Amino acid sequence: MQQMSGTLLDLILYLALVALGAFLGSRPQIQSLPMPWLGRFQTAALLLLIVTLGAELGSNEEIISSLGTIGLNALAVTLTSMVGSMLAVHALRKYLLKLNAQGRSCQEAPEDSDPGSGEAVHVDHSLTFAIVFTVAAGILAGRFLLPDAAVAHCGTVIRWGLYLLLFLVGLDMGRQGNLIRDIRAAGLRVLLVPLAVMAGTFAVTALVGLFLPLGPKDCVAAAAGFGWYSLAPTLLASYSLSVSAVAFLSNVMREIFAIITIPIVAKYVGYVECASLPGAAAMDTVLPVVVGATHERITIYSFTSGVVLSLAVPLLVPAIVALPF
Repeated sequence: MQQMSGTLLDLILYLALVALGAFLGSRPQIQSLPMPWLGRFQTAALLLLIVTLGAELGSNEEIISSLGTIGLNALAVTLTSMVGSMLAVHALRKYLLKLNAQGRSCQEAPEDSDPGSGEAVHVDHSLTFAIVFTVAAGILAGRFLLPDAAVAHCGTVIRWGLYLLLFLVGLDMGRQGNLIRDIRAAGLRVLLVPLAVMAGTFAVTALVGLFLPLGPKDCVAAAAGFGWYSLAPTLLASYSLSVSAVAFLSNVMREIFAIITIPIVAKYVGYVECASLPGAAAMDTVLPVVVGATHERITIYSFTSGVVLSLAVPLLVPAIVALPF
């Protein structure tokens, strides 16, 4: 219950930071100022956040020691969760919401900033490579280089770095001047995205669970953490320590793999689908990655999906565990 109340306070703070940035960015005095440094500053802050995240994970003995014993099960749950989520949201976006790959309806005019919406544009893969390198460097540094005294401050750096990134995302949204229009265009259908993530995650992990030692129920229970690696294992500990360990490692993997794959999915699959990959982290740590690889209008899909999935975790995990089979 204490974790749940803490999550609600975090949600309010995240939303307030984005809203504050959007409000300030929408002011004429701010919009008229040239800010060529804003994008570069966002990227630098994002990479700092990612390398610190990697360092914290690399220094975690529980994660490292789990790699050999439960790694394959956790990897299977992670990959099937992400693939199932992406396929479900892809079907939702294409056939029900009827949006194009850039998340716009067919009636809306394409924007110059939308890749593929006019002439062919050059796609810069430097961010993808930087993210992969930064994650790997952070994990290695946390494992072999950083002293415990430095690792102890990683959580503080991550928290304040996240606050800064969310504010900058909101500021960029406000400067674009399309925030209200994008919210109106999305409407209540944004709530369908997290529902599709749930359906896709459960369907595919249950199917793959037929071929894994864990079985369908335990695979679904582990996947129901949706990337919330601090809460899901706690909820599962009294049910099964092995399932709890799989949930911990697979939910950690989901956040890392999402950071790496989002730019690729944005290019080859679609913008809205990117919001499905990180699960609960779509509202906080991975939100800047989603926005950076897609467009500011996808913020509403990503943030809403992360909020709904986060609130669903403490309800779904115990419910799945209680199933009589």
